[in-house]
Amino acid sequence: MYQVIYIASSWNYKIHVWSMNQSGELTLLQTVTTPDQVQTMVLSHDKKYLYVGVRLNVRIITYQVEKTGILYLKSEIPIPSIPVHLSLDRNGKYLFIPSYHQNNLTVLPINSNGIPQSAIHVVEGLGNPHSSYIDIDNKQLWVPCLGEDNIRLFKLNKDGRLTESSEDKISTEKGSGPRHIAFHPKEKIIYCLNELHSTINVYYKYTCYRQIQHINIYPEEKKIFCWAADIHITPDGRHLYASERSDSYISHFLISNNGKTLTLENIYPTVKQPRSFNIDTTGRFLISSGQKTNNIAVSAIDSITGKLTQINCYPVGNNPIWVTVLAF
Repeated sequence: MYQVIYIASSWNYKIHVWSMNQSGELTLLQTVTTPDQVQTMVLSHDKKYLYVGVRLNVRIITYQVEKTGILYLKSEIPIPSIPVHLSLDRNGKYLFIPSYHQNNLTVLPINSNGIPQSAIHVVEGLGNPHSSYIDIDNKQLWVPCLGEDNIRLFKLNKDGRLTESSEDKISTEKGSGPRHIAFHPKEKIIYCLNELHSTINVYYKYTCYRQIQHINIYPEEKKIFCWAADIHITPDGRHLYASERSDSYISHFLISNNGKTLTLENIYPTVKQPRSFNIDTTGRFLISSGQKTNNIAVSAIDSITGKLTQINCYPVGNNPIWVTVLAF
């Protein structure tokens, strides 16, 4: 398997493109200068395009992905608000763009050539939405709204427009600040990371989703300033990881066989202020970006225990804030 790691370094307008070998070692393939500050990235389902959200002149930039993972600028299209997260529906027909700063979410259609087009819907009145995720059935969009302590749920209509399912809205603990979500790869279970309390809520689908667990991402005896950032699960559904920026570590949870219960196993130091991290497609490596070090760290994941062992660090641009993994 050939894997490529894309690192977005916001403050110096760079995307660093790295190849990863089977030992987790990285080799720099390309450094792309972007037209503006990169905020977030997502790959098209067919792996032909990398969609990039930028500020200050807010827009979506589409890069064509060549066979080696090298990027070539393909198109640009303006959007109404600063993007903080990008996601696609399961069919790759629509791009969802929440804006924490402008309190809205934009939907762009993607044409038959894989290129995003002008917005067809902007949902206003959201309280600092930080991300969005379509469910496994491609019917419902989950939107964690950090500023209002709610996860807002929207029906995805056939024309790409969204209709809020207000009766299904999920409220989190006051002041918790729901931020990012991870889906269990096999079960209808969803894990929501709360930024301001550094906790995770676990939701299981009965007739609708209900919270079944609430757990800290730090040991009970550890007193911290809460500032959680990102959450990911290994492809086998056995291990969950979450990043905490205040003390710069990655928390590791064991996931029960049915996916319903998390158990905090350990915390591991990583590069300073890990806003974004990701897990490679094989589930053998975790790549973490340190906003305050201008480095990324690669850690090996033990296939049995899930233990993290840092194996190398690599310099990147100023303020690395997003990690995306491509596998051929």
